Amino acid sequence: MALIGTLRNKMGKIVVGAITVTMVAFIGTDLIGNSTLMGGGDDPEIGEIAGESITNARFQNKVDELSYNFAVNTGRNPLQNETDQIREQAWNALILENAYDKQFEELGIEVTDAELVDMVQGSNISPQIMQFFGGAQGQFQKENVTSFLSSLQQADPAQRNAWIAFERSLLPSRKLEKYANLFTKTNYVTKYEAKDEYTSQNGNASVDFMYVPFLSVSDSSVSVSDSELKAYLNSHESEFKRDETRNLEYVVFDIEPSSADSAIVADEVTEFKSALAASTDDSTYVSINSDDPFPFITYNDDNLPDSLKGKEVGFVTDPEIVNGSYEFFKLSRVDEITPDSAIYRVAKMKKDFFVSDETINEVYRQADLFAASAGNMEEFRTLAREQGLNLFPAKRIGKNAQRVGGLAEARSLVLWLYNDASTGAVSDVKEIGDSYIVATMTAEQEEGIANLAEVRNQVERKVRNEKKAESIISKLSGMDASDLESLATSYGEGARTGSADFQMFSNSITGVGYAPEAVGLAFALDEEEITSAFGLQDGIVVIKLTAKDLPADVDDYSSFALQVSRQRLGQNALVADFPLSYFRLFVPRSIDEAVKDFAEIEDSRYKFF
Repeated sequence: MALIGTLRNKMGKIVVGAITVTMVAFIGTDLIGNSTLMGGGDDPEIGEIAGESITNARFQNKVDELSYNFAVNTGRNPLQNETDQIREQAWNALILENAYDKQFEELGIEVTDAELVDMVQGSNISPQIMQFFGGAQGQFQKENVTSFLSSLQQADPAQRNAWIAFERSLLPSRKLEKYANLFTKTNYVTKYEAKDEYTSQNGNASVDFMYVPFLSVSDSSVSVSDSELKAYLNSHESEFKRDETRNLEYVVFDIEPSSADSAIVADEVTEFKSALAASTDDSTYVSINSDDPFPFITYNDDNLPDSLKGKEVGFVTDPEIVNGSYEFFKLSRVDEITPDSAIYRVAKMKKDFFVSDETINEVYRQADLFAASAGNMEEFRTLAREQGLNLFPAKRIGKNAQRVGGLAEARSLVLWLYNDASTGAVSDVKEIGDSYIVATMTAEQEEGIANLAEVRNQVERKVRNEKKAESIISKLSGMDASDLESLATSYGEGARTGSADFQMFSNSITGVGYAPEAVGLAFALDEEEITSAFGLQDGIVVIKLTAKDLPADVDDYSSFALQVSRQRLGQNALVADFPLSYFRLFVPRSIDEAVKDFAEIEDSRYKFF
């Protein structure tokens, strides 16, 4: 009965979370679909999943459910960063409801009542049940489940209903498991694919090479025009796909104590020191007046502060500024333990600096005047230079970013960027942390091919290397390549030779670097065969195969077939991870990506949060 009592107490907490998250998130959609319960009225759309409109109210309802679950399980409301995580979890729950559940329905995937019983107390126990009833040693025993279920006959109706809800909350993971198995169990790898994997892992080759890195050719010897850069960018769009981003620059107006504020604190500290020196109840005095949460401290001879050593009881140290606060101490009492040791009771006064309303208003006035005086980006930069303000750049800010440059929790600035700003616009004053911020949007990158200005250095390097490759290959083409050392000597400065061993699955060669083309070509050569010069990522190479060892056939390639299958499906993707609900749902990443791609998800949350 002790075990049952423990489980009952445990269930009171966990089942509430399970009901809140899983029952409503996966099963009970009536509440979500009821617009009258949502309040009706103006309800903007913040996204679309599998053709279903996701309104702000519907999304917020899901956030509230998960936030309540978090509060039930932790005994507190979520912090800001936890709320951001819950919003992401709420979005994932809506993807499950609208994208995955439609797949389940179309395929006829369901979990019967008999199967549910089997998951709880039969032959195929759910992992969540095994975890929950694992006992003190973490070893699952089915008897614990049956004992608990028997005790429910005498439990109050609320607890029985809670358990029923908890059982039903096990369904989504089983549905996902069945759905994933449709792909994973029918993912067939042929013998030849498995054999290729076996050969790739066990094939070895040795080569000699002559290599000319592009860095050995001066950039000044190769001219590149803007038209060539644009042509390269247009013909290699897939390499330069970009998400939508924005760039900005910002100035900071720190909210710090003024000299008048500091003088007030200094006067207060002088008064506090006199009062503490005269106090007859030091513990009470510092508890009321000190800004330190632990103002009465006990020391021994080893750790007593130097400023108090050798002092008489009642001595008060001079105030010092430590980490932005005034601190001073009073030796309140000394208790002798032995002739050579004592315990020292010390009162600690700490007074933090403060910023007055007048100072805050003045800093805001300066920031607001700056924002009003800068009508565009150029005026913003000029005004910043005139006022001696540092310009802080922040690039490639995504629409869901929380941080901007060195500013944490700068979501208000991101919302301005994506809802109100345009290139050259200047923001109003944003309060972020202990500062007022004014920003100007300097550039934008729409989703699609990158702007040349954003990737100019990268594209220019690519075009220069193409031209260097043509020049190097042209110079080598008229030389005798039968001996690589002689070829390097004939080429001159920049060419180097070497030897390397590698496996078929390698993508680099020691002494050359990233060279998958050379690795693949080496295994296609006959021994002593020499290639013509060809291009790699960072240079031009000529290789000679000196040895090649391909493994003999084996009777069983099943282990390699399994490896190919796993590579094809990819690692598991976390589909849902609700706050402390014990339900983390996974499917192979390739399946998750396909479902989401098929659902044509449009996510406009960045406009609201």
